[in-house]
Amino acid sequence: MKVYIVRHTSVVLDGNYVCYGYSDIDVRSTFVEEATLTRKALEGLCFDGVFSSPLKRARKLAAFCGYPDPITDDRLKEMNFGDWEGRPWNEIIINEGTEEFFMRYIDQPTPGGESLRMQYERVSHFLMEKRAEGYQQILIFCHGGVINCARALAGLCQLEEAYATIPSFGSVTELDFDFLDLQ
Repeated sequence: MKVYIVRHTSVVLDGNYVCYGYSDIDVRSTFVEEATLTRKALEGLCFDGVFSSPLKRARKLAAFCGYPDPITDDRLKEMNFGDWEGRPWNEIIINEGTEEFFMRYIDQPTPGGESLRMQYERVSHFLMEKRAEGYQQILIFCHGGVINCARALAGLCQLEEAYATIPSFGSVTELDFDFLDLQ
């Protein structure tokens, strides 16, 4: 199964300073310019399934790109940061190196939220389910964390390294899951 996975356009919060994931925040005023580039990158491609995170930043991009009614699935939401949602990172990461801090949350859920491994499991289940259902080529509108989990499942990186690079806003990542063992 071939998967084209699209990251939403930029949002009103800056993720370098404010923690957001599951929060349903809106896109920036530059949405049309950014989304036009995404739509152009998808031109000429055909899909036998179009899916989206239910969060508005993903659904708005899907609609703009010509898919006003994608199938929404909660497994495509960004990581649930729980009690950290909407808080500045400098209030969350105190007296600890950033790298050490994030390595711990690969397996340890955030307070009231989930771990990266929990997010990886839900994204993996979604992708394996779609492959088992016989989809050949699908389009997904979602979030950077979901894309990084999918990249790890596709063997392009280790889960521990997935956040070393985050796809650009509005980018399209092509992944192949024909090798997945469904046993």
